[in-house]
Amino acid sequence: MPTIGGRYYSAFGKYSAYQSLVIQRARMSEANERAATAASTLTTVFSNASMNLAQGLAELATKAAIKRMSDEAAAKANTTFANLDISR
Repeated sequence: MPTIGGRYYSAFGKYSAYQSLVIQRARMSEANERAATAASTLTTVFSNASMNLAQGLAELATKAAIKRMSDEAAAKANTTFANLDISR
């Protein structure tokens, strides 16, 4: 089947009904493969994005917890030293 610019042409006139069906099936198969590839790519991109989001949120939560714990420890240390009676 010769192609010109991506279209199929017959050198002997119109294609038979069978040949037209074969061409149509080939085109549909190619379209399905392209759609499956695009869907797979999008699935990969979105799963990576959600994984990065989850990791980023976990990192932010960890940093906030560490800061809160260090602030609490500093406050406790300040109150402990303020309550010490060193005059004895």
